[in-house]
Amino acid sequence: MSRHPIPDAALDDRLGIVGMTGSGKTYGAGTCVERILAKRGRVIIPDPLGVWWGLRLLADGKTPSAHEVVVFGGPHADLPVSPQHGALIGETVAGMRESAILDLSGFETAASERRFMLAFLDALYRKATGEPVHLVFDEADLWAPERILDREGDATKLHGMMQTVVRRGRIKGLTSWLISQRPAALSKSVLSQVDGLVAFRLTASQDRKALGAWIEGQADRAEGAAMLGRLPTKARGEAVVWLPARGILSDVAFPAKATWDSSRTPKRGETRARIDLLPLDLGSLKQRLATVEAENKANDPKALRAELARLQRELREASAKAAQNIQNQCKPDPDALADAERRGYSRGEAAALEAWRQTDTTVGRAIDHLMTCGEQLRAMLEKVRADMAQRVESRATVASSKSPSRAEPAPAPAPATSGRPLAAHRPPAGAGIPLPRAERLILSVLAQYPDGRAKNQIAILTGYAVDGGGFNNAISAARSAGRLEGSGDRLRITDRGLADLGAFEPLPTGHALLQHWLGKLGKAERAALSGLAEIYPRAMSKDDLAARAGYEPSGGGFNNALSRLRTLELIEGRGELRASDALFG
Repeated sequence: MSRHPIPDAALDDRLGIVGMTGSGKTYGAGTCVERILAKRGRVIIPDPLGVWWGLRLLADGKTPSAHEVVVFGGPHADLPVSPQHGALIGETVAGMRESAILDLSGFETAASERRFMLAFLDALYRKATGEPVHLVFDEADLWAPERILDREGDATKLHGMMQTVVRRGRIKGLTSWLISQRPAALSKSVLSQVDGLVAFRLTASQDRKALGAWIEGQADRAEGAAMLGRLPTKARGEAVVWLPARGILSDVAFPAKATWDSSRTPKRGETRARIDLLPLDLGSLKQRLATVEAENKANDPKALRAELARLQRELREASAKAAQNIQNQCKPDPDALADAERRGYSRGEAAALEAWRQTDTTVGRAIDHLMTCGEQLRAMLEKVRADMAQRVESRATVASSKSPSRAEPAPAPAPATSGRPLAAHRPPAGAGIPLPRAERLILSVLAQYPDGRAKNQIAILTGYAVDGGGFNNAISAARSAGRLEGSGDRLRITDRGLADLGAFEPLPTGHALLQHWLGKLGKAERAALSGLAEIYPRAMSKDDLAARAGYEPSGGGFNNALSRLRTLELIEGRGELRASDALFG
């Protein structure tokens, strides 16, 4: 047998094993696990894909191997497992001598997987005996992702538990290996804790870039750049092994496994025969499971609370029975009780009438005050309107007297109504009137789009929240003043609105319009629109555009950017996307 590329001593290092799908990373990790098992070492493998059970068979897929690895859960289970068993399995595994595979492939949701893993790791870490055990986290980015949307839920708690296990697990005898096909999706704070890197083929630039933080913290940057440059061309089973503390940096090819390759992807048209594993003698393990379960139940706060509730219920029932007995012995005089009820009703009625009188007086005063204020405001508004009309008339008279011989310009032709953003109102010559900022921004947008804009489009263009009070109050005020018209689906500026707005900056045309939008959009929208503008009038798939822009196709930021661009009518399509014709008219 050829010499294995990872020396025996390095098997006790924390390792990061990365590579894209089909690069051989799981297979290569399996050869390392075989060596630990051959030395009677213990290995625990959380397996979300259900691909590690082959350790129980030799490479022919028929002969049992010497590795008595207990399989919890999955189609080849020795013992079943459910999302509620995390703490039970964690405590049991912590004290057992056997190695184990935790097959989670039968769990229905990612949330149930996280719930199990959080309880399992917490119990394992608390109950660890200090004896050496390897934790091989396949698809480690599921348990320690770089991006977490739920900052208060199980995902955040599990991420913190992973940091604890990887960073401090050695004092408990725990050595962690992290296997991932997407280094960019794996938490950098967790990956930074590994002592060595085994990198198989990686073609995505963001995945290779994600290894940079580890290289800067652990190894030479120049050597790291050279190593990253070689990764896209690695064949299946070939990798770069980098163990800085041991002076190892080499390109290697991993040997064949001695056990069955249960992680192999079936070829097209291939039908796999079902393989059953010979059962293990699990008598002692089942006894330990029963003991742990009994201890947990005896100390389970939920069970104790249920017992306390039962006792409290019995106490209430006994107290009610005693009270009933006392009441039966001390029945009040019916006439005295009726008289007390009448007196109480009379006092209550008198108090209610007095409260109503005081409320009526207070409300009446408030109404009178509001009416007075309303009259004062109406008078002030009429005065302001009269002053503004006088100023406008005075300025028009002065302008006319300064250029008496200039002929009146011919009226501008009516704007086109194609609905494209290139056709805008001609800016009026008048100075307009003072307007609140929100109302002026809204009218300026509508002046640039004579066919009108939807309410949500106006909100995006003005930078306001579509359901915000300031935004909706401004629209209501403009409509009441006759400056705009229409419903939320299509609002348009009126002639009165144009006159009150005064001069505004119309949208540019041609190439300048595209540059105008690129200057206003956010980073993600700008990257997506630039990518489509470069190939206009051709279309591009969503996945290709995401790769070109440097985003994940399913990421929230990228999809939100596409939604905003569609709302603004700058791009078209769903699966196939293209830039709007209006940008190139």
